[in-house]
Amino acid sequence: MSMPSDASEPARQAVEIPDEMRLACDALCHLLDSSVRGPGHSEPRYVISVASRMVGIEAHRLRHYERLGFVHPGRSGGNTRLYSQEDVDHLRCVRTLMNDLGLNSAGVQFALALMKRMDDLQREVAGMSSRLGRLERRRRGVNGATGPDVEE
Repeated sequence: MSMPSDASEPARQAVEIPDEMRLACDALCHLLDSSVRGPGHSEPRYVISVASRMVGIEAHRLRHYERLGFVHPGRSGGNTRLYSQEDVDHLRCVRTLMNDLGLNSAGVQFALALMKRMDDLQREVAGMSSRLGRLERRRRGVNGATGPDVEE
């Protein structure tokens, strides 16, 4: 029995991404963009009631996320939780992962670890690119002083 010729080829169907998924992914990409962080972004300043309103989830959920290790708010002298803008952004990301994308806590931990790794790699690539640019400028300066490049 022979198979139809198109059965051996992978199906090339357009996958429609729901609007919620697209918005969630856009929000996550925005949170990954470290260039939008201004000075004082990591300074603890918001008490839990303010942070919960900013994130759009209840205070008890913020405490739960802290227990799970999703966020590490600062503490005042009286041991009051103080959230930075970075914490608030991070919590919005967690909320997006859980509510909009339907991940459970293990999935969120995995996604956050991947996002951190991506951020680390982006910084590493930027550093390598900068070093490569300096080396290239130095090479051009040396070759410019001794004559044109000669390939062997």
